Amino acid sequence: MSRQRLPCQRKPLRPGLWVRKLDASGREVYRYPATLLWQGARSITVAAIFQMPDTVTGGLLLRRGDCFVETYFANRWYNILAVYARESGRLRGWYVNIGETVRLSEREIAYRDLALDVIVTVSGRQIVLDKEEFATLSLAEVERQRALVALQFAQRRFERLCHAVAKNR
Repeated sequence: MSRQRLPCQRKPLRPGLWVRKLDASGREVYRYPATLLWQGARSITVAAIFQMPDTVTGGLLLRRGDCFVETYFANRWYNILAVYARESGRLRGWYVNIGETVRLSEREIAYRDLALDVIVTVSGRQIVLDKEEFATLSLAEVERQRALVALQFAQRRFERLCHAVAKNR
């Protein structure tokens, strides 16, 4: 059986959207082009090429040229970025951003990041990042509670996923 090619490996990738990451105060932190893969009533999935310098975040290697398959939700306070190695197409892990539900327009995906992140390795190990930064954010109590609930929900989701994958190996 031949291995399916990642969306980022298909030539040419045709960016038609911009992803905008906003900080907790609503200011744009950065933006990058993405290609629509799928859109439903409550979520959208895009592909993007990682363009920043190589880095390791929470044990997850991110390299310039890696393929990110990103899912954003209209009804969940997190988004999920699956990270695939540029050379082999192998899944490196997931990067989960905790933040407000996504705002969509015809040409843009925007989300307000609330600092908390979860790195999930392919082995299922989870690392929560930026707890200290989250604690210092000026958030309404309802926002803080929604973010913490989203963190717990995302962690449980990946515990079940990784358990199912390990069971089927």
